[in-house]
Amino acid sequence: MEIGLSGLEAEAYLAVLAEPDSTGYRISQVLGKPAPNTYKALDSLVNKGAILADEGSRSRTFTAVPIREQVLRKNRRLDMLADEIERGLERIHRPKSEDGVYKLSTVHQVMVRAERMIENARDTLIADADNLPLKKLSDNFLSAAERGVRVLLHGRETMNMPGCEFISSVTEGWQGDMLVLIADSSEYLIAFMSEDMRSLIQGVWSRNFLAPCIYRGYMIKALFYRISMMVGEDGNSLKEIRTELLRLWDSWGYDDSGKEALEQVLRKPDN
Repeated sequence: MEIGLSGLEAEAYLAVLAEPDSTGYRISQVLGKPAPNTYKALDSLVNKGAILADEGSRSRTFTAVPIREQVLRKNRRLDMLADEIERGLERIHRPKSEDGVYKLSTVHQVMVRAERMIENARDTLIADADNLPLKKLSDNFLSAAERGVRVLLHGRETMNMPGCEFISSVTEGWQGDMLVLIADSSEYLIAFMSEDMRSLIQGVWSRNFLAPCIYRGYMIKALFYRISMMVGEDGNSLKEIRTELLRLWDSWGYDDSGKEALEQVLRKPDN
């Protein structure tokens, strides 16, 4: 019923699924419903593409379409409908969206918003997240990197993400899965979910003025962890650490006088 079937339609679909190639009369017997109501439900299911009607024999029979095929077709139709509506709405004057902070209510809402942010990113993406959210979004990040978006991922374990700058560190120690995502220094999402990502504890999304600040904070956090891990490992010389920090800062540091000053310090030869 959650994919758009009425109660009787859902019952009729299940009956056809259980007894394929049945007539409408047989389905009405299985359901214990009046034949006219059953035929009406079956005709509606045919129109919705949920069942197929065989008109070739003397007695019209019905066969169920697999549920996944129905859902995929419905999704494609909804995508097409969304495109049509968006094109129509472009003709309507819309004031600039408020710079509010919007609450997200479900994990599904969080992941859909994250996928859309990654899809629309044109310059940079920074994510600070636990393993499960990163894995679920890994294909999206890889696609972004392939089209030239710079992707910086800070996770709790090393992952093979070609084209992405991946920085691993120790777990933060909380009970749950965190996802922080910043796109193009202008849009951010912060969510905290249960460890199995079945429930959302807190989630927000915004395009407000805080986005550049959050970008800088999480960029510096990731770089700090990379350098800290290098310092903690045996065999890394000061020159190697300085070279790595300079490489990261060249790629991810924000453009201002502070970036130039730090670059000058890092490029100085060792004393």
